[in-house]
Amino acid sequence: MTLVNDYLGPAGGGAWFSDAQWLQALLRFESGLARAQADCGLIPEPAAQAIARACAQAPLDRDRIAEQARASGALGLALVKPLQQWLQAHAPQGLPWLHWGATTQDAVDTASALLTQQALQALLAELQALVAALVELATRHAATPMLARSLLQPAQITSFGFKCAQSAAALQRSIDQLAQLAPQALCVQLGGAVGNGATLGTHRLAVEQALARHLGLGASGRSWHTQRDTWMRLAMEVAVCCGSLAKLARDWSLMSQYEVGEISEAVRGSTSSAMPHKRNPVHCMQAVAQAQAVPPLAALLLGCMAQSHERALGEWQAEVAHWPELWRHAHGAAAALRQAAQTLQVHPRRMLEHVASLRGLVFSEACVHALAPFTGKHEALAAVEQLAPLALEQQRDLQELLVPWAAGRTAPAQLPALRRALALACEPQQAVQASQRECLALLASRAAATLEESPVNAEHTDICP
Repeated sequence: MTLVNDYLGPAGGGAWFSDAQWLQALLRFESGLARAQADCGLIPEPAAQAIARACAQAPLDRDRIAEQARASGALGLALVKPLQQWLQAHAPQGLPWLHWGATTQDAVDTASALLTQQALQALLAELQALVAALVELATRHAATPMLARSLLQPAQITSFGFKCAQSAAALQRSIDQLAQLAPQALCVQLGGAVGNGATLGTHRLAVEQALARHLGLGASGRSWHTQRDTWMRLAMEVAVCCGSLAKLARDWSLMSQYEVGEISEAVRGSTSSAMPHKRNPVHCMQAVAQAQAVPPLAALLLGCMAQSHERALGEWQAEVAHWPELWRHAHGAAAALRQAAQTLQVHPRRMLEHVASLRGLVFSEACVHALAPFTGKHEALAAVEQLAPLALEQQRDLQELLVPWAAGRTAPAQLPALRRALALACEPQQAVQASQRECLALLASRAAATLEESPVNAEHTDICP
């Protein structure tokens, strides 16, 4: 991570896939492979113990490994060399069995699965915290009326709670999808040179399952050297999730504009050296910046699926290089919005001021329905279309103009009922009821789904067998 990238993410966040973590994950593969083969009676137990000691004690020079990998084109092979040197010097009985039956892609793919497992855990934790904050906002503001916008223009009345509940539901769907996809994707790789496990022969599946148990990953029962579909589905769900995060960040950014002022992020001191009056939505800015990089990353990763035959020439290597970026950006966007949501300041009075500034035009459809029983629907629609521009021009409420128009077309005895119908049609708390119902329905659906889940699924932590 660089300084320029670091300030866009959470403090201490996105530390997965570091050089040290890559090396440790590769060592876990080599040690776990030897232990699994010993469990299956394929190599001597002392050899497995020697390899485990080598993985724990052999000195590793990051730059030397990078240099050797650059020359050979194989990162896993570059790691094996210092292990071989240590075994030669300290425990030669393990040397013939180091990396036996595996290929460098087995090591790198399995290491990548281990690191992705950690990244997914962190992403799910941020998403769950964000959803919880959104649910709290939705519950509190289910009936808080505000303008809905269509093509960035004022439309009708919705509720702030409904907007929050919709975002929470979208993110919960991604949480559920990620939890379902993870056990299928986060699996060990043990295909050998060309994916058929020839060296291990009929013992391959048993070794794969034993290795999976040692590492806490899944066992797919097949090689996925160049068949990356299951692996890529996990990545694409992360990309979809980032789309939902970007939508939320965009909406909140627009609502935070001074001229709009319907929400604001918590005060955190000056955010501008020359304009101290500014209250920048910093967390939303961070989320937008993080999510902006994801669509081209998703396209790049999808493009890497066209891998040649049984081992890719460049495509897989590009995937491995760029895979971590997807997880860092997703986690950064989720963390930024979680921080924004947990301290968000909502301004219902400002929301009502925007409704009132339109002089009742947002209630036009409701006014037509209110007038129709008294004047006929066609006439009511024509009147609203005619009088709506005058309401804005004269800065008078549409209801105020409709009453005298309707009075000339309605029996005097019906005027009190007509006035009551128009007043009700132009009441924000009446107009918000549809959004309130939808908001409460989303919250109830989520609560019911949570109750139906088992404790393990509800936690979304045991993402691999």
